[in-house]
Amino acid sequence: MASITLHALVIAAGLVVTWTVVQDDTGPPPRPVIADFMATSYMPVDDLPITEASSEVIEPPIEVIPPVPIERSPSMPIDPTWAVIDASMAARDGDREQAAGFAGARATNARSIVYVIDASGSMITWLTMVLEALSQSLDRLDASQRYAVMFFQGDEVITVPPARLQSARQRNIRNTTQWTRQGANLMPGGGSNPLPALQAALELQPDVIFLLSEGLQGPRGDLVDQSAVLTSLDELNPIADPVTGRRWTTIQCIQVSNDAMEAAEDHSLLKSIADRHGGPDGWTSLGRSDLIRRSGADQ
Repeated sequence: MASITLHALVIAAGLVVTWTVVQDDTGPPPRPVIADFMATSYMPVDDLPITEASSEVIEPPIEVIPPVPIERSPSMPIDPTWAVIDASMAARDGDREQAAGFAGARATNARSIVYVIDASGSMITWLTMVLEALSQSLDRLDASQRYAVMFFQGDEVITVPPARLQSARQRNIRNTTQWTRQGANLMPGGGSNPLPALQAALELQPDVIFLLSEGLQGPRGDLVDQSAVLTSLDELNPIADPVTGRRWTTIQCIQVSNDAMEAAEDHSLLKSIADRHGGPDGWTSLGRSDLIRRSGADQ
């Protein structure tokens, strides 16, 4: 009898261990992440509040207890590109309506961010302005967030030290900015293959990747194989929640070009990446005139 009882306990323990392992392997689905290019504040919550339309009160009136307002972080907004400079300047100048719009789609709950920036030959006339935009963006991160910066040219990945996610403290941001402004560290050249850099970025398992490029071309100026890149990205960043179609990491794309309208009409690889990994709002374009005008206005 004692032997039978002992065997039963062993079998039960084995079932518990097996069930636990299966649960750990499954893991929770990825949380919804909002990272709008026009973001104006950071809210460190899992789910941003959604304002529902008010309904007419039916008699007799029902007493409704007002919800406790979500306390927002006092940090500056995330600004991945020059596209948000106008909004941040309005808030800085005391635009109360702009400052009040800090909820919903105009906020971000991304806790970890990786910037992946094109440093190919086609970016030689853009890189100075792009680096200034990067500096502006880093300055607006909250100290509780983490970030990393990578550049790509040809098939090479240039990772800004320390080559990992780090807290957005002022000392770290200052070191990053100083490194990018040293000419010997970044010499534009070669083609634009984003896949190795995106793979390195995805290995850090960030909430959001901001991918910026003029146009994705191969090392010899030829267009990269779009189908191969998209297939590889689907394997590196698969759909984690079949119900919502949400992936583990959101990839949002910024395309700079001589004409923003021309970029908007172009069915580029950047646009395809954004559609599949960034959602309907995952792609934006900036023309050269936009960058020049914004750069001059900020001086």
